[in-house]
This record gives sequence, C-alpha cells and structure tokens, in this order.
Amino acid sequence: MKKRLTALFLSVLLTALPVLGCSNSQVNTENNGDSQQNAVQTPSAEEQEEEPAEPTASALIKERYADTDLGGYVYKVLAIPTDGHFYTQVASGINEVYAEELNGEIINDAIFNRNLSTEDTLNIKIEPIWGASVDSIRTQIHNEVLAGSTEYDAALNRMDFLGTNMQNGDLLNIKSISTINTDDYWWDRNIVDSFTMFGTKLYWISGDLNIFDDFAAEVIFFNKQLCSDNGMEYPYGMVLEGTWTIDRFFEMAKTAEQDLNGDGVLKPKDDVVGHCEENDHVKHWMYAMGEKAMDIGPDGELVTRLQEERQIRAVDKLYSVMVEQQMTYTANSTEFKAGHVLFLGTMLGPIGGLRDMEYEFGVIPMPKLDEEQENYGEYISNGWTTAYGIPMTNQDPERTGIILDAICGFSNETLRVALYDVLFGAKYVRDAESVEMLDIIFVSKMYDWAVDFTWGGSFQTLYNGIYENKQNNFVSQTQKVMKLINKAIEKLVNSVAELEY
Repeated sequence: MKKRLTALFLSVLLTALPVLGCSNSQVNTENNGDSQQNAVQTPSAEEQEEEPAEPTASALIKERYADTDLGGYVYKVLAIPTDGHFYTQVASGINEVYAEELNGEIINDAIFNRNLSTEDTLNIKIEPIWGASVDSIRTQIHNEVLAGSTEYDAALNRMDFLGTNMQNGDLLNIKSISTINTDDYWWDRNIVDSFTMFGTKLYWISGDLNIFDDFAAEVIFFNKQLCSDNGMEYPYGMVLEGTWTIDRFFEMAKTAEQDLNGDGVLKPKDDVVGHCEENDHVKHWMYAMGEKAMDIGPDGELVTRLQEERQIRAVDKLYSVMVEQQMTYTANSTEFKAGHVLFLGTMLGPIGGLRDMEYEFGVIPMPKLDEEQENYGEYISNGWTTAYGIPMTNQDPERTGIILDAICGFSNETLRVALYDVLFGAKYVRDAESVEMLDIIFVSKMYDWAVDFTWGGSFQTLYNGIYENKQNNFVSQTQKVMKLINKAIEKLVNSVAELEY
C-alpha cells in the first residue's frame, strides 16, 4: 500500500498538532478503506515488546542498494516545471522533482533531502529537464521517441496525458523492468491494480515520490458552525462506524437549508444550502458509491460496468436526491467560505484556498450508497494526478528502475511526511479528526480507465447528464451509445495488447 503510516508519521504529527485523534498505524490493503478497519488498534505493551519494529523504507532502500554504484551517472527527468500544472492551486514555488537548496519550505526541503539521500546512496546526480507545459511534455515524449531520442531517463506528467503516450507506443512497460517491484508499499497500490492490463502491462506509476495523486482526491468539506447551529453532530463518528451514507448526507444537507432573504428560492449566494459542487456533479458520486465506468475483467481486459444493476440503482438514487429533491447546487468555494454552504464537494488540492476561512471546517470522505457497501470510495482525477512514464528509447531501463525505486523509497519518510504529517496536519487541516479522515480517504482512492482520459468523453456525458439535463435517462442513453463505447474499449485494449514492450 502506498501510504503506510509509520512511527515517523505519528511522531511528526504529534509535534504538529496539540491534540491528536485516533489514527491507525497500519492499514490493511485488503480492506481498501473500510472505516471499521481504520479504527485505532493500540497494541499492548507485551505486543510491542514481542514484535520487532519493521525496517523503515529508507533502511530497506539503503540495504537493497548497499553494493550499487552508478558511477556518478546523471539521471535526467523530463518534468512539469515549478508552478506548472495545478501546483499553484496548492502552494506557489513547488514541483515534485527537484529542489536547488534548502529554503525552509516544507515540500522544497523534503524533495531536497530525498534527492540528496538518493544521490549519496547510488552515486548519481539528479538533473531536471523542465518542459514548457504538460501538453508540450506529452508532445515532446512522442516526437523524441519517433526520433530515437534518449535525452532523458523518465518523464513526469499528467496521468491522462501519459495515457495518450501509451496508446502511441511511446512508453515502456513498467512491469517488464525487474528493478521496480510494484508491490513495495511506497508505490501507489491503487494505481498499480487499476491500470495493469492483462496482469502484465503497466505504463505509468506513481507513489510516495508524487503528491498530486493525493491532492486529486474528491472529498467533502463541511462547515462546523452550520452543523452546530442546526443541532447536528459532526459526521466523523458516522464515517468511523461505517454509517456515513448518501441518506445521512441528504438528511443533514436538507436540515441546514435556510431561505435567508425570504424570496422562496434557495441560492448559494444569498441563502444557506446543503450541498454544492462546481462541476462534474454525478461523476464524482459514482465512485463514492463504489462504482466505475470501466474495470479490469477476469481475463485482464477492460469491461464496462454501465449496465450493471447496482450502478443503475446508484444513478437512480443520485437523481432522486440531487435533482428531484434539490439537494445539490452549483457553486464554488466562495460561497462555502462565506458560510452559505454546509457541504462542499471538491478535490483536496484547493484546500490551501480555505486557510483564511472565518468558519471552522472539517474534511470527510464522500458518503457510501448504503451501509452494505463495504468500503468508501474517493474519485481521483486522472488529470490532476501526476505519474512517471519511461520512454521507449531509454537505453538502460533497469538502471532507471533502480533510481526511481530509490527516490520513491526515500520519499516515504521525507515527501510523504511533509505532505501528510505537517502540510495537512498543521498547515491546512484544522483538527485531529480530519487528519484521521484523510487516512481513510487516501486508502479509498478509485481510478478508472474511462473518465478523464481522451477516450472517456461518453462516460462523463452519461453520468453528468442526469444532473445537467435534469432527466434520468441514463439507461436509455447508455443503450444508445454502448456500441460506440464497446468499440472504444476494444480499440484501447487492442492498442495495449499489440504493444510488445
């Protein structure tokens, strides 16, 4: 699992927060986000004495490469520049690859220390090659592969854009590189499981060396004052009990509604409403309810789940509460910050914009369809998520695998700690309970081959259409376009199957 909470996590977080809520020290990936499994289980003194401490990621990497000397090799990575992509929506002056020097900024210093540990361990030098933009990186990879270029070892870009490079035959299969063990916990298990086709083909990877696969998580921010004013408890307990469902969410949202100006029409700008999102309203909720548009089938190929009974039931439920009973309004964080919205659905990335919010707020997972749903689900934007691909023209992919492995392993106690324990724990998230909620959110991430990628437009239209058009014609519209969808899936599957690397 990618985000394993270590002793280092707890020690830093205790320093960052005056009060710390219960936070699991290790999450079972088999349960993948089940709230009951995220409850604290403190070992007894006897158990602590009997069980030796697990080696840290840094210790494992140092042991693994104790006899490795890459002779001063200059590792070059084509990367999104500082303040490129969506970086500025989180904090200015950051990237995920390189730091020139220590400057006291959390992310910068974590990357500097991580890179220094990697360089010292492997005897290499890390050198970024800054792309002009995410789109230019996608084009540059393709053009340079066609030209047989080997200027850089790996490339960091938006995951959906790497999907285009994969289809173009620009990238090497990560699974064929023996020096990258995708089972190591510093790699994002959800990405590995979701995007490995035929059990053997994976063309991008993310892990503790990235931060935007976590900022891309769709979450719910809630206004604590509105909860208190309406005599409602904060939802934290329901999340931990596994009873945080769309029905409970709907009940709280409707309770908070107030027609402040008395005109008989609720508007987020003038009144108090229960729930707002800026865009893609229904799409986000499908994943919260444990549904996907496309998934890996039993033979390792892609299959669509659009016509499954449970997915149709989820759509019907969303139409009922969002449209027929007017639970959902379209607005952004401005109305939430002004105290006019109880629940704001958005990605975690823009959390920095709430730092000056007057009202206290909390962070919680999106609710489940019902209590029978085993796990929570958090939609992840493939467009926000950053990942690494290795160009097909790489002359020594095994060496590149060693370097990426070391960088990712060292990130577990540097960049990961900076992101979770300090940046969220002390700088943005305002209470210990929300930190505990983030633990659940980050093991509940859901990725999909369909939406956000260039081939997934039909899926987004089907989901979001029921809210935008105020018609529940999901089943009939799905039936109309299934032939086109199946053809798109077939084309995608065949393009991957034909890749010989």
